[in-house]
Amino acid sequence: MPKEKKSYDLHIELPAGVTPDQVAKLVEKASAAAGLYISHIGRYSRKKFPNSIHWHFKRDRKETGLIDATFWDVKSLLWLMIRYSEPEWVHKTAPRLSKAMANEISKLKIA
Repeated sequence: MPKEKKSYDLHIELPAGVTPDQVAKLVEKASAAAGLYISHIGRYSRKKFPNSIHWHFKRDRKETGLIDATFWDVKSLLWLMIRYSEPEWVHKTAPRLSKAMANEISKLKIA
């Protein structure tokens, strides 16, 4: 029997040639546009996604819940991960953050 999923992902399309620095800047701008702040920046599963960058987004320091984002430059992937158990605000805000990221990506100038 397959293992029950505890989360779902929202993938953000990235253009070829995007750099980790460009992604970091667009993530920062998109979080502000979505009314969020970055509460954590680190790495995500060094075995599964080596050289990845991982962010946590929150609305308020005292509020429960968060949105995860990961950029993996090996495959040029950017995605949000939302746990089903997160509060309602997370599920409502994640699409807004995804849209803000897509908007910032549309402004990128790739060499």
